[in-house]
Amino acid sequence: MSLPLVSVVMPVYNGEKYLIQAIDSVLNQSYRNIELVIVNDGSTDSSKKIITAYSDSRIRFVENEINSGIVYSRNKGLESAKGEYVATLDCDDLALPERIEKQVDFMEKNPEYGMCGTFYIAIDGMDIPGGKKHFPTDFRNIATHLVLGNCFCNSTVMIRSHIAKELKYREKFDIVEDYELWYRISKRAKLANLPFYGTLYRVHGTNISVTKLNVMLALVKKINGEILRDLKIEFSEKELEIHANLLNRNIDYFRDDRQFSELETWVAKLYGKLKKEDSLNSSLLFELLAEKWLVIVFNTKRYKKLFFNRLFPLRKGSYLMSLYRRVYIKISKTEPS
Repeated sequence: MSLPLVSVVMPVYNGEKYLIQAIDSVLNQSYRNIELVIVNDGSTDSSKKIITAYSDSRIRFVENEINSGIVYSRNKGLESAKGEYVATLDCDDLALPERIEKQVDFMEKNPEYGMCGTFYIAIDGMDIPGGKKHFPTDFRNIATHLVLGNCFCNSTVMIRSHIAKELKYREKFDIVEDYELWYRISKRAKLANLPFYGTLYRVHGTNISVTKLNVMLALVKKINGEILRDLKIEFSEKELEIHANLLNRNIDYFRDDRQFSELETWVAKLYGKLKKEDSLNSSLLFELLAEKWLVIVFNTKRYKKLFFNRLFPLRKGSYLMSLYRRVYIKISKTEPS
């Protein structure tokens, strides 16, 4: 039986610093039937020179005439892909050697799944490993997570090509285009995260500007407005504002007493609606909401609200476990090792 072709799509913009490592990590995969589609998005550094220096026939070089942005480049890579599966890798990350092989094996054996990701290991700019990131693996838990935020690392994902080409990334969701696509795929097919480390994901530690935070908030509002409408949950513009600021962990927004009070009302209402959804894990949903609530409570120093609130009576055991985890994290990050 011939092995299916996998197209690895890698957008590049001024990625010279880590580009050779990223390319080599794909070419050195244990799974050999691959093509590497590299989309050079108008780089002004030596990225093009690095790419064209390779003589490996599996590399396909695609070039934008001008810098056109990450969403355009991702979609151009999808359009150019010839494979049955499309895998994604950003130009500063590294795919571990068996990543593609294990993902293809899973997708071939589970045709009802449209996409799978993996866990990852964080590395810094000097390739020094940091934390290990785990994600939910079961589709019901993934669907629950996606209602409230992303639970995939873009550089670990593999998608069936026909789904990726049909749905594409959406320009209006630049910055969070991957999360928005994963949510739409979840409405079409099952999703999984495979429980192994497939990628070394580079964390740069750069500060996010106030402007970018505002853009992110606007996009979170847009995505979650669509998600809430999909779930037939009615909301006002104010409630959507509260919801987006909660998911964005915008602590300053909730220092205002009125907005904090509206948050408590909204979280209780949201859980009351979502727990009726059979497709979602209501226990996990409560834990996710409780942990987000507790982050706001701790950071705004409203300690009386740890117990005297509308969430605690809803699922006392789950709430106490969430509180324990939050206190443990807070202590473990402040106490010397």
